[in-house]
Amino acid sequence: MNIKAEYSLPETCMSRVLQSVGGMLPRDHNLPDSYYRMKQLMFKLGLPYIEIDSCPEECMLFWKDDKALEFCKFCGGNRYKHVPQSRKKPRNRSTLSKLYYLPIAPRLQRMYASTATAKHMTWHVEHETKDGVMSHPSDCEAWRHFDRCHPQFAMEPRNVRLGLCSDGFAPFGRFGKNYSCWPVMLTPYNLPPDMCMKSHFIFLTLICPGPNDPGKKDRHLSPSPYRGDERTLGHWDTNI
Repeated sequence: MNIKAEYSLPETCMSRVLQSVGGMLPRDHNLPDSYYRMKQLMFKLGLPYIEIDSCPEECMLFWKDDKALEFCKFCGGNRYKHVPQSRKKPRNRSTLSKLYYLPIAPRLQRMYASTATAKHMTWHVEHETKDGVMSHPSDCEAWRHFDRCHPQFAMEPRNVRLGLCSDGFAPFGRFGKNYSCWPVMLTPYNLPPDMCMKSHFIFLTLICPGPNDPGKKDRHLSPSPYRGDERTLGHWDTNI
């Protein structure tokens, strides 16, 4: 799968490669004979994602209690693409705008499951702060103010504190289709400075649809998709 992605190989080419390699193996081998079967085999190793329909005007997400709605509650806009009356309505209707959410909870749980990272997830509490020196967000007054406002959360040093950032991205390059999307990244500030900003610990969590930037409309960043993850991470005695 990595070779296919790296060299942009078509599916038919991958199927042919698998068949050629399979022809050199014993008859009772278990190598898939097509790209489709290989994808099925490796599906559970991939990064899961959730598709969430959104209002084209970025007013709301069709999610949770609003999942069954066909029109926006605020602007009245359509959720689905218009289908002429002369045509039969398709079973799977195409939406006008879609948000992609990559669950964050499993990735954070893996950080506690690995001995290489688990010991660093309480660094923000254990390290010594030097007066007049800020080498990490935990050294600043805003961090301490948050602890005073949320003492129950601050009592558990393993609770994860996340930093969020986003910026526009043109997937088709300068000379392709005029379209941009907005990836949202999260990084755990529990880690020390030399780790929390490394690419290994910066997680892609949301892909906000384009073609225009969301501006001040941050509906895509609403906490709705994260609520399930909050419940999952909230029980240290059962999940970690």
